[in-house]
Amino acid sequence: MNLFTQSVISGLMTGALYTLLGIGLVLVYRTARILNLAHGESFAITGVVAALLVGYGVPLPVSIAVAMLVAVAFATSLHRFVLRPRSEWPAGTLILITLGAAFVARGVMILLVGTDPVSFPALFEAPPIRVAGGALPVQGLALVLVGFGVSVAVGLFLAATRSGKQLLATAENPYAAELLGVDVERARLIAYGIGGLLSALAGVLLIPLIAVDFQSGLAMTLRGFIAAAIAGMSPVGVLASGLGLGLFEAMVGAYLGALFQDPVMFFVLILVALWQSRKIRFGGGRRA
Repeated sequence: MNLFTQSVISGLMTGALYTLLGIGLVLVYRTARILNLAHGESFAITGVVAALLVGYGVPLPVSIAVAMLVAVAFATSLHRFVLRPRSEWPAGTLILITLGAAFVARGVMILLVGTDPVSFPALFEAPPIRVAGGALPVQGLALVLVGFGVSVAVGLFLAATRSGKQLLATAENPYAAELLGVDVERARLIAYGIGGLLSALAGVLLIPLIAVDFQSGLAMTLRGFIAAAIAGMSPVGVLASGLGLGLFEAMVGAYLGALFQDPVMFFVLILVALWQSRKIRFGGGRRA
C-alpha cells in the first residue's frame, strides 16, 4: 500500500465530510446569527436511528430515510421551538442553549443504544477500487462524489433560486430583507433544515465505514466549524477549506500518527481565530 496515495484518498473522503458539515453551519450562522453547537448531532442521530431500525429488521433504505427525517426534524425543531421564541436573548445565551440541546440529544442516544459504537450496512457493497497503490471503498467514492456534488448544488441553489436568494438576503441583512417582503423566519427554518439534511447525508455516507457513538456529534460540529472559520464563514469558501482541511488531517494522521490529529486540528483552530482577530481592537473597532 502506498502511504501517500492512501492518505490522499482518506483526505478526500474526510474533506467531503467537512464540506457538508461546514456549509450547513455557515448557512445557519449567516441567516440566524447563531453558532449552532448542536449541528453535528444530526450526523450522530442519523447513524444511531438507522442502526437501531436496521437492528429491528427494517429494510436499509427505509431505515436511512426515517433516520434522515428524524435528523432534519431535530435541526428544524431546535430553531422553531427552542431558539425562535427566545430570539431576543443575547447571542451567547442562545449558543449555550444549542450546546445544551446537543447534550440532551447525547442523553437520548445513550438511552437508545448505549455507549458502544453502532453502524449499519453500506449502501454500496463492492470490492474497493485500487488507485496508484491505494484502496478507495466504493462507499467512500460515493461520499466524495455526493459530498462535493451536493455542496456545489447548494451553491447553485443559493445563486439561482428564489428561496436561495431569500436566504442570501437574510444572511446579508435580515431587517432590510424583511422590509423587502422576505419571510425571514421561513428563510431561517430552511437554513436549519438544509444544515440538518447535509449533516444527515454525511452520516449516511460515512458511518458505515467508521461507526458512530453518542459523542460523535460535537466532534463533527467542531470539525465543520474549523472548515467554516477558515473559509471566513462563506458557503462558497467552505468547499475549498473543507477539502484542504481533510487532506491536511489525513497527512498528519499518516505521517505523525492518529494521536496527533486532534491536537493539530485544534491548534489550527487557534491560529485561525488569531488570524481572524488581527483586525479587531478592543471595543469592536477595526484597524484602518
